[in-house]
Amino acid sequence: MPESDRLSTSATAAFWAKTGIQDSSTEENKESMSEGLSLVQHMLDTGSVAARLWDTWLAPGLQKRFSEHLHLSTEDTRALVCWLAATHDMGKATPEFACQFGKQENGKHLSVYRERIEQEKFDIPEGLIPSKKDAQCPHSKYSQSILIDLLTKNVVGMPPEVIITLASISGAHHGIPAGYFPKSDSLSNRILNDLSPKSKWRAAWQELYDITLERFGASSALQQLAQHGQAIPVSAQFCITGFVIMSDWIASNPDFFPMGTFGSAEQEQRARIGWQALGLEQRWTAALDTNPDTPAADLYASRFGWSNPTLRPMQEVVVEAARSMQSGGMMCIEAPMGQGKTEAGLIAAEFLAQATGRTGVAFAAPTQATSNALFDRVIEWVKYQTADVAQEQGEAIEPRSMFLGHSKNRFNKSYEALSEADIFDESPTPGRENNRKTLHPGTSLARHSWLSGTKKGLLSSFVVCTIDQVLMTALQARHVMLRYLGLASKVVIIDEVHAYDAYMSKYLSTALYWLGQMNAPVILMSATLPSDIRNELMKSYAKGLKIGTKPLKLTTYSHPTLDLDYPVIHTLTAEDNGTPKKWKVEQPAEQTEIELKLIDDSPESVLHVLEPLANDHGCAAIICNTVGRAQEMHAFLSEQFGEEHVILTHSRFTATHRAEQEELLVSKLGKKAHYSEADGEDSSRPHRLIVVGTQVIEQSLDLDFDVMITDFAPVDLVLQRMGRLHRHDSRSSSERTPAYRKPVCYVRGVETFGSQDKRPRFPDGSKAVYEPKILFSSYAQLLPHFDGEPIRIPADISPLVQKSYQKSMSDEIPKSWAGGYMSAEQEYLQNQKNAITRASNYLLRVRTPDDRTMADCMQRLLEPVDRRFSDDQIGEAKVRGTYASLEVIAIIVERSQPDNPKSAIKSYRLLPSISGTDEADSLRFNASDNAPPEYQQSMQLAASSIRLPYQYSDAPNHRTEGGTPRFNAALKQLEEERIKSWKDSFVLKRQLILPFEEVEAGVYSYRLCDYELVYTTKLGLQSIGPKNKN
Repeated sequence: MPESDRLSTSATAAFWAKTGIQDSSTEENKESMSEGLSLVQHMLDTGSVAARLWDTWLAPGLQKRFSEHLHLSTEDTRALVCWLAATHDMGKATPEFACQFGKQENGKHLSVYRERIEQEKFDIPEGLIPSKKDAQCPHSKYSQSILIDLLTKNVVGMPPEVIITLASISGAHHGIPAGYFPKSDSLSNRILNDLSPKSKWRAAWQELYDITLERFGASSALQQLAQHGQAIPVSAQFCITGFVIMSDWIASNPDFFPMGTFGSAEQEQRARIGWQALGLEQRWTAALDTNPDTPAADLYASRFGWSNPTLRPMQEVVVEAARSMQSGGMMCIEAPMGQGKTEAGLIAAEFLAQATGRTGVAFAAPTQATSNALFDRVIEWVKYQTADVAQEQGEAIEPRSMFLGHSKNRFNKSYEALSEADIFDESPTPGRENNRKTLHPGTSLARHSWLSGTKKGLLSSFVVCTIDQVLMTALQARHVMLRYLGLASKVVIIDEVHAYDAYMSKYLSTALYWLGQMNAPVILMSATLPSDIRNELMKSYAKGLKIGTKPLKLTTYSHPTLDLDYPVIHTLTAEDNGTPKKWKVEQPAEQTEIELKLIDDSPESVLHVLEPLANDHGCAAIICNTVGRAQEMHAFLSEQFGEEHVILTHSRFTATHRAEQEELLVSKLGKKAHYSEADGEDSSRPHRLIVVGTQVIEQSLDLDFDVMITDFAPVDLVLQRMGRLHRHDSRSSSERTPAYRKPVCYVRGVETFGSQDKRPRFPDGSKAVYEPKILFSSYAQLLPHFDGEPIRIPADISPLVQKSYQKSMSDEIPKSWAGGYMSAEQEYLQNQKNAITRASNYLLRVRTPDDRTMADCMQRLLEPVDRRFSDDQIGEAKVRGTYASLEVIAIIVERSQPDNPKSAIKSYRLLPSISGTDEADSLRFNASDNAPPEYQQSMQLAASSIRLPYQYSDAPNHRTEGGTPRFNAALKQLEEERIKSWKDSFVLKRQLILPFEEVEAGVYSYRLCDYELVYTTKLGLQSIGPKNKN
């Protein structure tokens, strides 16, 4: 290669970033087989990727926020960020990294990389190359130290506090701040002290510094930072670090940027081809009619296919409020169940995205079931944003990336049905830029191959996810910077905000604080939100919300009287100086009245309520607080009405069976299902159906029941459950049997009824799930309704919820309850305090004036103690305040001698489907097979996953009768059951199995430690312990 075309001097070119991926045992091929990629080339690749991401992908709102924080122009900010991306790997030009391969290792001739350094006459102080037994220094930490040294010498007058904030970004490019490795401090400091000022190492650092500075034009930005002494705020450090990590990961992919040696004349073409191979879409811009005279109804009609819609007052007010939020901020929508909050939130998201330059939307829900239900609804809105808008404007459709963010997304049919945007055709044909596979014409959204997985999925344009994905933005976990970048680029919608306890709310508050730091718009939605929780969440966001780097002067939140307005919208913007603004919503003239009736806890009382079903049609819901109660009730009602008329749904079914149940229930009880006398049992809505379930009914599916019986629970959850009673306005009264034409909710699950003279008593199971203090206060508020006063929806929702959750209920509680209530209140306050303390252990610290770098806010990194768990599995457990538990694949074993449980296993097969219509037996494979199941079979097996019951979690009090932690004992036992061939399966490797044996027709059993686990497609998983307790 001509000298003029080289990227650097030969000495600096000797440093490597990536080793070659081929292997050879012949000496003559040693050089070519290990060519790899030079450090200078990788640095230029990363900076070039950053430039293209900035120009076509990064949200303009974040570009503006970075510029405001740095007090630089957008152009200078771009140059600085690209330079920071380019210099992230400076620490690879060190003896420890560059010379780590002293001999042939792992069958590869990797010593060639050290030999190149030696050939260029670099001194190699062995004291700077620790043995593998000694503490080692990550190259990211070396990068930080070297950049501090270079900036100090090259940028005259730059304050040390500015230098450290710049260099810390390189230090954290592996997802962990460099300050988290205190044992390597001596090495990172010694390299600066031991290498002489004229050392070739220092000369190479300076050359790499100069090459990248000139290439990306960052000199002006560095000089300005030195002049005004503006350090990068911690929130911007996090986001920019996420951007650098993203750039690095793309540039490190040899499918985009192949190994080899390339000259300076090839750099632009190399960058262009690599970018085309990646195939990221152009950033999304909200397709919004900015004319303030456009009727709100037109906006809803165009996006959701509504014909001449009559909007709810809340939906009108949301549009008015969103139009007023010209600088973004937070909106909180509180309105009854089934009033169209989802659609209102998406319309508001368009206004906020346009106002703040956001390029996507993330919609978070409490559970996987709620996320799955939301996904289909959000898809239709996204299709309008892409295909419909392109058609209206006569433009080609630009596909948008979409991600379903939870661990079971691959089993969601709608998500899997999305076209996959293949990165490129893997054929080795020259001119690779022309081989990128194209989507089918007219495709408007896709699963992008690169934007997948838990770490990169949030970088997609549109995300529907579980709340964990948002909460983990506040967790001291590896690569939290990527998660922060993904969410800060979007409008974040959080549904069912009432569903989170004190522990999770602490993480949510902190996540909102950090989102506020980046002025990321947030929309909260709930039907039953206590005002104290709303105020706390808005206060946290306001605390983070900033103009430039100056905090808002927040108004003190003082609420001497209960705020009972409902439905209601609150907004919080920078213009309002952080003070929430209330938007009142007109109450509907017609109220829905629902009777609430107490019944005793006997099965016979339930049977009496359901008596009309013996001779007439109707659909009933029985909601229980625990799985055990639901299973018992299902067994009882199946005997009375026949198994074909009773369905059980709860969390202890396999993922496959739960998906089957959800699909079945929606088809029978959803909006499109109707019953008519003429069609009778041929109607799409069942003639007779009883659904027995747990909280999954209240949280997820859009179902309509004629009558409901629920266990007593906190009042907000009782109201949520009632939202499934006579839910669909489109259903005529003639579709309901005469006995159930008036909505009535029956309440059971109370051991002793309460009154003004006697306090109620609740079952231990309910008190284990819900705080007794809230049960007491809820019961007190519902006393008049138990005595015959109907509940009016929506008028009574706010008074019931706000009074039940106010801090002190002493004036609302009957005097005869005082002793029990005061004891419950003290327990509640202590539990709240303990929850907040526990949550704080791994919480990303809210920054103080002394916090200069990311390391100051991440002083206790969350690391899985047991590497069998992924970072995300541990993270989800931490943000939910739960203990780690085991997820297994339920499978049936068949033995060579069926009647001999000690005989050898002959084969394995899937559990049958709930409907019994599939051919589960066809997925049978021999135990002796050396090859793993094929991909489709592996997916079917993986979908048969189930989480073991709580007694198998790693809670410290969960022990076998012998005193061994049950989690450890179960893990050891299941490790021995592993199927060896699965280790070669991408889908099934590391998966544990629960090897059931069929003990009688349709009944499957396995003894795990001291519990017998029994599974049927009717009841799900039952655990029968030493004392025969389920």
